[in-house]
Amino acid sequence: MDIPSLKPSKPLPTLWLSLFLVISLAVAVLSFTYEVHTAKTSVERYIGIWEDDIAQAKIFKADPGLQNKILKQMSEVHSAVSKAEVQAPENVQCLIATDVPITYNSLPSGLMRVCFSPFDLAVKALLSPLLMLGLLLGMIFLAVGLRRDFLNRLHEQQLQAELSFNKEIASISRQVAHDIRGPLMALTTLSQLSHEMSSDKKELLDLAVTRIRGVADDLLNRGKKDSVAVKTADKNSLDLANLMESLLKEYRFAHPKVDFTWHKHIHSAQAPATLESVKVQRIVSNLINNSLEALPDFEASINLTLMERPDHWLLQIMDNGSGIPEDVLPRLGHEGVTHGKENGNGLGLYDARKTLESIGGELQIRSRVGVGTQVVLLLPKDSDHLSQQIS
Repeated sequence: MDIPSLKPSKPLPTLWLSLFLVISLAVAVLSFTYEVHTAKTSVERYIGIWEDDIAQAKIFKADPGLQNKILKQMSEVHSAVSKAEVQAPENVQCLIATDVPITYNSLPSGLMRVCFSPFDLAVKALLSPLLMLGLLLGMIFLAVGLRRDFLNRLHEQQLQAELSFNKEIASISRQVAHDIRGPLMALTTLSQLSHEMSSDKKELLDLAVTRIRGVADDLLNRGKKDSVAVKTADKNSLDLANLMESLLKEYRFAHPKVDFTWHKHIHSAQAPATLESVKVQRIVSNLINNSLEALPDFEASINLTLMERPDHWLLQIMDNGSGIPEDVLPRLGHEGVTHGKENGNGLGLYDARKTLESIGGELQIRSRVGVGTQVVLLLPKDSDHLSQQIS
């Protein structure tokens, strides 16, 4: 099996921290700009109230007492005001300032320059609700980003662990398939040399040997490119009806107390399916085994029915077992979900669902506690899905 490789896990990226810092800086600049605008607006409004008095003192050289009082009150209008000049505003140099035009009786009378302390404005910006809100939103953005990154890294680690596990399983599968060859050859020789065995038992032995050989070949060929031809040939020769009849012979011999019934409702000569026989046998065997574990001690029965539909074959397996609760049904067929088995892992139903979905089929389960369970396999007739899967 070819396992795609993953790159080593990267260290925790600083992208989210960098974005948080950029956002924080942008919000700080915005907050500082807002405080500068607020300070200028407050001063301009205050000057507008005393504009005539300021202009009269400047033009007529009147008593400057009122003018000086107004200038001193600027710091009370806004705490960031550091200096205000009317007589010679061009001589005042400051980093942040606003020049307010002065008029007297609607005639221009010069400018008034008001300077602001950058430090005081920065302190106000840091304590501004706007900055606090921006930082809060930035922290939320950072938390969401880090959580997303953590989940992505966790998913990557889980995927790496799953790929490693699958690789190990594939290696074990090939080894098991190789080790089966010896006992399989012995069984084959026994079936050929045994003359005292009845024809029915010999047929069952041949069927069992054929199934084991199919499982071994499937394990060895899994993941190999040259196995495509083997799968295609096996698919073309597969007949669902004959396959089910052969499988039922084994189960009737192994479980004589169970009433196995078989119904075939098809109008075609054969029922070929877009799935190799070893996978069909594995799926149906797992489902029958599930039914066997749920059957009652008396009058136990399992009913298999094959029906033909325009686009697919419908294979139904019904039993009169203990049934499955309604709250469990929606989760069956997902990895790790099982019911009624002490050591069950849900692998059989999960494998059946994934295998059928890979060829465009479907697995349906209906059940009622105390009545029994019905499992329906839908296998498409066309080979489009299989061709896409192989390519």
